[in-house]
Amino acid sequence: MKKVLALVLALCMTLCVAQVAMADMLSDIQEKGTLVVGANVGFPPYEFYYTNPETGEEELQGFDMKLAQAIADELGVELSILSADQDAAKQISQIEQCVSEGYDAILFEPVDPDGLRDAAKAAADAGVIMINIVSACTDWESAGISAVSCGDNVKAGENEMQHVADLLGGKGNIAILTGPSSTTDTTARLEGYRNILANYPDMTEVIAPADCAWDTAKAQSTVESWLSAYDLDAIVCQNDGMAVGAGNAAGANSGIVITGLDGTPDGYEAIKDGRITGTVAQDGGLMASSGVEAAVTLLDGGTLENNLIIADSVWIDSSNVADYE
Repeated sequence: MKKVLALVLALCMTLCVAQVAMADMLSDIQEKGTLVVGANVGFPPYEFYYTNPETGEEELQGFDMKLAQAIADELGVELSILSADQDAAKQISQIEQCVSEGYDAILFEPVDPDGLRDAAKAAADAGVIMINIVSACTDWESAGISAVSCGDNVKAGENEMQHVADLLGGKGNIAILTGPSSTTDTTARLEGYRNILANYPDMTEVIAPADCAWDTAKAQSTVESWLSAYDLDAIVCQNDGMAVGAGNAAGANSGIVITGLDGTPDGYEAIKDGRITGTVAQDGGLMASSGVEAAVTLLDGGTLENNLIIADSVWIDSSNVADYE
């Protein structure tokens, strides 16, 4: 019996695929009239709520939401969103539900790379093809995960810090805003920063990195405090939300190099109005589509040339931001 495709695409999401030809899956979705997408709306730039300044209403935005909406529009069906709400237990329940309903492939990005590993392994042990998107589970190969489609957060961190070093001429006082220390995104991006800073002894961290939990308001408050105590040449942020907060604190065209990572609409707007200098974008849409292609290949009985699929990152500033909006 054919199953309807339930998409929970990319970051902190789970994509469940029935074992039928792709054309049949798409026909099933069209027949039902709804594409079901589960998201973790607290994780920009892939899924997040944006407050529309004109209406005051919260709108769901992000790379994955745009991709899901584009798929739904192309199929002529309604888009239904289910949120994991940054809750690992909730995402585990979603995976378990997909397994119990008989889906043969699940694409997911873990809210917690350690916490989701066992659920992924249990699904794989049950014969489900598991494709991990954007952030890799811990020891993913030993968990039976068939492929990972992700960015390289170490290289993204290196890309960001190298541009900061270039803009500062290799010297200056810097400070760093990070995500939670428990996440692999945070530790990998920080590793990238350290790799570049090792080449620039005249770039000095005047204060220990501050965990602002990816949050704009926390970043703004932290930087406001910093600016009253330190003479900063650059503030390096591990996501665009914190960079926007830093830019809000410093003000437009402050003379401080402020950078982010991820490439979000808010980040692009802050580049255009001078609150931040630039951002490093990772192609979440490519990660998701590559994961889908891997799942379909395996469902059709094929083999993968490479089970680790890496998307490149790109530096975006005022010179090219219009190309990425």
